[in-house]
Amino acid sequence: MSLLRDDSMGPAAHRAGSRRLVCLALAAVALAGACTSRRPAADDAPVGPYEVVDGWPRVPESMVFGPTLDVAVDARGRVLVSHAAGRASGNDALIPEPTIVVFDPESGELLDAWGEGLFMYPHGIEVDRNDFVWVTDSEQNRVFKLTAQGELVMSLGEAP
Repeated sequence: MSLLRDDSMGPAAHRAGSRRLVCLALAAVALAGACTSRRPAADDAPVGPYEVVDGWPRVPESMVFGPTLDVAVDARGRVLVSHAAGRASGNDALIPEPTIVVFDPESGELLDAWGEGLFMYPHGIEVDRNDFVWVTDSEQNRVFKLTAQGELVMSLGEAP
């Protein structure tokens, strides 16, 4: 039995799902290396046909990036990352810098960045089948629904 197997899906859907999973795994490994002070070691990479891609992601030097909190892939294959812009858990103020970054899956080039002034600690990120981006903020105890361009559609919960 395979984790990717779903008998209700056709072969094309399996290939698309497999590609997204591979992109997500590569992004997670690359981001782990990008957000630490040491180079990734061979045993950091997951077992399988994955490899660390040097230079992925390509983050502008002017951007405070990390720690990486979660990674998702949208329907277009773009890699979305929630990060804390240098803040630690327990942050008690809205982060003025972009906390959601969007990368090209192949080149690692930064395509978009948004979320400034919205999150204190954007802990989780998911993309639904309609390409809405859902972000949880563990310090605000809230869930945010955003468009693929980062426009707020709805928020659930209340900041403490």
